[in-house]
Amino acid sequence: MNMKQLGTFNLLRKLTALGLETLEFLKGKTNHNFNDTIRELSANLLNLRGEATSVAIAEEIFAVYRNAGTEDKKAFFQFLYHNLGIDQQKISAAIKAYQNKPTQAAAQDLAKACEASRRELLRTLNTAPGGTMALIEMRDDLQKLIPDDEAFAALDREMLGLFSSWFNRGFLQLRRIDWMTPALTLEKLIEYESVHEIKGWPDLRRRLEKDRGCYGFFHPAIPDVPLIFVEAALTHGISTNVTQLLQQEAPRQDPEPPTTAVFYSINNCLQGLRGVSFGNFLIKQVIEHLAAEVPSINQFVTLSPVPGFMRWLQKAGNLNDLLNPAELEQVKALLANQFKPGDLKYHELLQQVLTYLCAHYLVNEKSRGKPADPVARFHLGNGARLEQINWMADSSPNGLRQSAGLMVNYVYDRKQLARNHEAYEQRGEIAYSAALRKLLQARK
Repeated sequence: MNMKQLGTFNLLRKLTALGLETLEFLKGKTNHNFNDTIRELSANLLNLRGEATSVAIAEEIFAVYRNAGTEDKKAFFQFLYHNLGIDQQKISAAIKAYQNKPTQAAAQDLAKACEASRRELLRTLNTAPGGTMALIEMRDDLQKLIPDDEAFAALDREMLGLFSSWFNRGFLQLRRIDWMTPALTLEKLIEYESVHEIKGWPDLRRRLEKDRGCYGFFHPAIPDVPLIFVEAALTHGISTNVTQLLQQEAPRQDPEPPTTAVFYSINNCLQGLRGVSFGNFLIKQVIEHLAAEVPSINQFVTLSPVPGFMRWLQKAGNLNDLLNPAELEQVKALLANQFKPGDLKYHELLQQVLTYLCAHYLVNEKSRGKPADPVARFHLGNGARLEQINWMADSSPNGLRQSAGLMVNYVYDRKQLARNHEAYEQRGEIAYSAALRKLLQARK
């Protein structure tokens, strides 16, 4: 018996155990290939209304899908898009009914008729045990295939629409993650940390000490996996060097009460949830939580990377307009060679030039009307203020590669967040400090 035959046998056995042995729709169909099997399962899932039957079939669809190869998965997504779309006849009938009697009920019937049947399939799949996580993984697969078929992008948008409603703020639970958190969740932190690598369990434990904080959003359907988490250091002032911050030893005795919360890493964990907004809610809620829990904290800042800076610098075509010839020569030398923190010969000039160029990049360079740098786009969109640019703040290979070691402090001023956010969204205004304004104006 091959895997497909075994899967159908297991489904029949499960239905029999549920007292549904009279359902004959799958018997005698154990020799089907992947496409036929998953299409029949999907059709039956849409046509049958019994809850127990639906859950059993949904589980089997996931089992068949997980054992499929890339080409079979691609065929399944094509089936979803091309075969489980809208029903033109139903739409025409609903339009006619609404025109004859334009009531609220008729409008609701029309809206329902305009919905593709694959949405109902996805919603029903979500009822299976582990269905939510399985659908997230399915969308992760789909995103990798988008370049192969334009239809996949449309299907991805539909899945994003469903996820945005399933994972809206009302369903999310904020939790502090500490050393007593279950090991499964702690393992996820090590796996998903993408900003500053967690180098094993001792490193993780240091990040969860009393002078640190880690907070995540969780969803009831996947309670052990953080959707997003943020790491903070509770300090006595603004931190300007992440290498020093990460290497700092835990205090041996209770220090003076901290005055500043420094957010130094924020990570979205599941690629299948890309596009669902969590971070803006998370960081603001953590700020409110810390303000209430640790009253001595009166300053909330980030120590953030500038992931697009060196990439922009490599492609920038207007450096002649921004630099004088001597500065331009040094920047070209930087771009032509691997930059190392030990290159003291260039530090004094590069510090001035690159700090200015980074300020220009963050404030003036745009993509679709928003800041070109994704991290800047996130924090400024939240209402934070661009405060200062720190030289050689991240001397790790990744920090040098993406931003020549530069990092940025964004200030979350609770009294100004709403005003800054509205100015950013309505007029595209960026909030930044007087020191950076002076730097940019002096260079002009």
